[in-house]
Amino acid sequence: MRDFAQMTSAWQNATHGHGWIAWLDEGGWERTLDTFSPMLPALAVEIAWEVRDPEISVRRLVQAVRKDPILAVNVVRLANSAFSASATTITSLDEAVVRVGTRAVRQLVMAAALTGRLRNPKTYGPNARQLVDHSVGTGYIASFLAEQLGADPDAAFLYGLLHDIGKFVILKLAWNDKPIPPTMGQVRLEACIESRHARVGARALELWRFAEEIRMPVAWHHDPAAAPSHQRSAALAYAANRLAHTYGLGCPADPADLLADPVVINLGLSTPVLARLEAHAPRLQQVAAALAA
Repeated sequence: MRDFAQMTSAWQNATHGHGWIAWLDEGGWERTLDTFSPMLPALAVEIAWEVRDPEISVRRLVQAVRKDPILAVNVVRLANSAFSASATTITSLDEAVVRVGTRAVRQLVMAAALTGRLRNPKTYGPNARQLVDHSVGTGYIASFLAEQLGADPDAAFLYGLLHDIGKFVILKLAWNDKPIPPTMGQVRLEACIESRHARVGARALELWRFAEEIRMPVAWHHDPAAAPSHQRSAALAYAANRLAHTYGLGCPADPADLLADPVVINLGLSTPVLARLEAHAPRLQQVAAALAA
């Protein structure tokens, strides 16, 4: 009898977990995404797209930032951080934008606007803050690499920032919208996240009307060679993610010889480029800290 009970319990655990995963795989989650508590508020997306324009003027950038008082405070904080390397205290948003530079402010605004709600542990679990820090760090690394390789640093920042958005979607579903069955367990949830987050993230970005140039690197950042388009961008997202893990941005440091990685080799990343990035990494951490403060 005991063996039969154990077998029954194991079967129930498997089918309950399978049912939730099947619901995820079949796209049932798409009808619930953002129904009650939007992950990416409309204003945040609007601001992020508005400031992405590399030709945006200081005046327009300031006007966009002023739409969200929290963003404005973060920009001024960044201008007064060690990142800006100045002893003069900045108190106005206009001065802050000039001090930091439009690209840095645009990236800060995109990061703050698109991750503002993702740090909530009640919605995304106890590791939400670390996941956001990793995403922000990956965005900055992707932008740096793109600039070194002659690619678009603004697009790279955005798909680097959003590369793990699928993890947040699944966590939001698991914790709130359609909670996983208690029998499924944390280990199976983590395995589900690892195997499905890239595809789920790309689909979520499609629902939010992000362009293909952003969605494809997100969808294929673990397997860039399989990407049907934008393979170089997917490879860049892959490398940025690996480097964020190497530097321990939002995760335990995981040193690796990236110059032996075929994806990194094909991208054309060299020892001098990685050395410049390593020297730049502490400043990336300062920016991320200013954003999170």
